[in-house]
Amino acid sequence: MSMAEERNSEIAYRSKAILRPEQMESKGVVRRAILSLAGPAIVEQVLAMFVHVVDAAMVGRLGAEVVAGISLSFQPMMLVSGVFGGIAVGNTVLVARSVGAGDRSTASNTARQSLLIGFILALALSVPGWFFASSMISLMGAEGEALRRGAAYFRWLIPGAPFMLASFIVAGSLRGAGDTVTPMVVNAASNLLNVGLNWVLIWGKLGMPRLEERGAAIATSVSRFFAFLALILVMSRAKSVVHLSWSNPREVARIDWSLVKRMFRIGLPAAAERIVMSGAQLVYARTVASLGMIAYAAHAVSLNAESISFMPAFGFATAASTMVGQNLGAKQPRAASVSALECWKMALTVMGAMGILFALFPTAFMKIFTDDVRVFPFGYITMRIMGYVQFPESAGFVLAGALRGAGDTRSVLVYTIIGAWGVRVGLTLLFVTVFKFGLLGAWLAMALDWTVRASLMLWRWNSGRWQHVAV
Repeated sequence: MSMAEERNSEIAYRSKAILRPEQMESKGVVRRAILSLAGPAIVEQVLAMFVHVVDAAMVGRLGAEVVAGISLSFQPMMLVSGVFGGIAVGNTVLVARSVGAGDRSTASNTARQSLLIGFILALALSVPGWFFASSMISLMGAEGEALRRGAAYFRWLIPGAPFMLASFIVAGSLRGAGDTVTPMVVNAASNLLNVGLNWVLIWGKLGMPRLEERGAAIATSVSRFFAFLALILVMSRAKSVVHLSWSNPREVARIDWSLVKRMFRIGLPAAAERIVMSGAQLVYARTVASLGMIAYAAHAVSLNAESISFMPAFGFATAASTMVGQNLGAKQPRAASVSALECWKMALTVMGAMGILFALFPTAFMKIFTDDVRVFPFGYITMRIMGYVQFPESAGFVLAGALRGAGDTRSVLVYTIIGAWGVRVGLTLLFVTVFKFGLLGAWLAMALDWTVRASLMLWRWNSGRWQHVAV
């Protein structure tokens, strides 16, 4: 091994995502490495969920029209976020591969290129969003007071949108490098700032004018700018593994099209996957809503309860993606495989335990989100099916993250189309509209969707083809 190769190897092994071959024989060592990556991501999700509940409670006091308008304004933003989420996936995979290979220069250049392209696209989409806010919210079905309030909220959300979307990419760079702590700390601080500014700007506290929905949007924009600035400052430090240098303005603005092409080759299928999933969820939700508002409330409450188990799933999927990417970059496919399967086993343990609790104590979980007794009879069905779903969902969630980490985003896209549209939407329409199974039919379709997707993900992983995907 040459001196350069030895140096790169040592740089790679400094990452907690990469273990030496002899360390892979100890399950305890592997699990500690996973928890060091997954733990901060899980904490980040817990804090985000808490802040979301507080945020929703503040906005909810402004009235049903405001709630409806703001809720509808989220839909176009979620669509755009899906596209940027795809860019972030491509960026994270390439950063992880480069860090695993000990190539700090390429990792940093990848992050810079992703940030540059992402910011340009965000600005290009934000300008028309400001001018056509009312038309966009109207297309979502808002009218009257809900349209006026929703458009005002959306318009003042736009200034912070480029920073929010760019933050996805920067945080993805850090996670790809194995740093899940910094995004956790920054996003936690940003969310807390958002809550504080909401209190001041929505209600006009501390001498500020009462801005209501506009205040909520401005608070979000300011907090997103803060998060972006903090993440950029972290990556501007010379000791950061993924380093952004600003000393040469011409170099900062230069676009490396070969690197951008590689990023989009991975990221576009990931973006398409999110768009496909969002579309399937929309059709699925509308079909469930046709069963009546009480049935839909039980459906929504059950999904809210499930969000508790989503938090560890997200953390282990993040760890799997980072460890697979970095270990493949370090030419250690066995370590990538062992790490990913161990991430799944840990997620299965946590989510399986939650599934048993969902099945045994359905009402207790539903009471966290509602006290309407009309919902509980439906919930007895949905929560017990949810208990089963936790088992295949753990594989579908974590192994999808592992495949993305390998750059195998096209397979994940295909399996999402098969599961979300072919199984969930197709069977929901059949069970609900033809066989009249009601809410039970919709949830059976969801359970079968996750069973099929998990089986396909597991088959793909066991085939080993993900090890040879070119990135």
